[in-house]
Amino acid sequence: MLETYRGHAFRLNAELSGTYCKAALPLSPEAKAHAAAAESLWLELAYGYKLSLLDQLNQLFNPSEKVLALTIHRAIEALKLLSMVYYETYFKVPASVWSDLHQLYFCAAQNNLHEISLDTEPCKIDLLYKQALLMPLADPQHLAPQDMELVAEYIAKYADHTEIQPPGILENAAGIFVVNLASNRPPVPYLKTARQPDGNSDILLITVDLARLVHKHLTMLQAGDTDKNFDPSEKKPDARYQDILVYLIKHWGVPPKRIYRRTGKNTIARLLIGLNDIHAFNRETRQIADRSAASDKTPSAASSWQVVNISAGGLALRKLPIAPPVPIRIGELLAINSKDEKNWSIAVLRWASNGLQGQLDIGTELIAPNARAATARIVNDGEFEPALLLPELPVIRQANTLVTRCGMYAPARVLELNENGKVARIMITRLVERTRSFERFQFTII
Repeated sequence: MLETYRGHAFRLNAELSGTYCKAALPLSPEAKAHAAAAESLWLELAYGYKLSLLDQLNQLFNPSEKVLALTIHRAIEALKLLSMVYYETYFKVPASVWSDLHQLYFCAAQNNLHEISLDTEPCKIDLLYKQALLMPLADPQHLAPQDMELVAEYIAKYADHTEIQPPGILENAAGIFVVNLASNRPPVPYLKTARQPDGNSDILLITVDLARLVHKHLTMLQAGDTDKNFDPSEKKPDARYQDILVYLIKHWGVPPKRIYRRTGKNTIARLLIGLNDIHAFNRETRQIADRSAASDKTPSAASSWQVVNISAGGLALRKLPIAPPVPIRIGELLAINSKDEKNWSIAVLRWASNGLQGQLDIGTELIAPNARAATARIVNDGEFEPALLLPELPVIRQANTLVTRCGMYAPARVLELNENGKVARIMITRLVERTRSFERFQFTII
């Protein structure tokens, strides 16, 4: 019966995820309903396989090792897919999911089932469990749902380049993560653990070889090279793919450290979301710059958010309960104006987290103290389009950069840049950042 239900669950989930994966934040009622249905599908399927496993372990009937292994495999699979629903809707994976995942793997290992080959499945329990562990290490809260799918595909294909080992003496802790099988938490970097791993309850997930493989694939893509095992034309002909590989190297190699200390703050900030709204406001305020109140003008498109904490690198913000929903996505360009500040700083939305009762928290990284409105186009190709000029910041050795829509960047491409009616030709020299909402690059005037 469970095997019959499983096929239907996959088909239904494919329809449901098409709604909530494409939804902006805060989630619409329709997206929430579809996500809740997908959550129920995988949760109930996981419960079913767990109950079947208990019957088998209690010897209510006498299954073969392969039947027992398949039951555990199916339960872990359902929980892994359940966790993807939480990731793609920016909710925290419940502690019970991690507890169940760890217990199922421990049960398989205890009964020597974790490395049994299954006739109907391409991967063993050991490999499936590794896949479930790798996704949280990629910090999905910092990824757009489309990018999560790219990461999930990469994990499915290359998770076998990781190892699970018992604790031991380590020469280098980079790329090593501690999994407490008696806990209800995801893996944590070895470098961030406050205690020595316990051989009775802990295992180590080692991702060093996987990080090296990601680096190899990135180098191949940058060189336009391919081989039979990794052909980018078969993967995703997506400009973001190389960016995702760079991101994975950082997270599966040496996890990023927080640079700046956070300070709690309780004030209100105004947000402009997206290149077009920021450009329109900057152009408008430039036109009335001779008025003393220009910097205090509040754009109609601005939304109000509560500032939770602040650091030199950015702000954590919370959607006000009474504020109307404003669509926002990971990687979106933002302009932020806090109380008592004149300038609108330019930032990028780096992470999001949904909470109970409609609470939405977001994290922003500041990239410039201000911006100037301009327009740009590929030479003799179409109309001029909105762009923003970000100033040079000598203190951090940041050159002038230009922000445009996606698709404008290409190495050494020549653009026409129009600022205040003065048109100049520029050549792109270096890509600084690319998200699914904008491109930012350095340039030189020619």
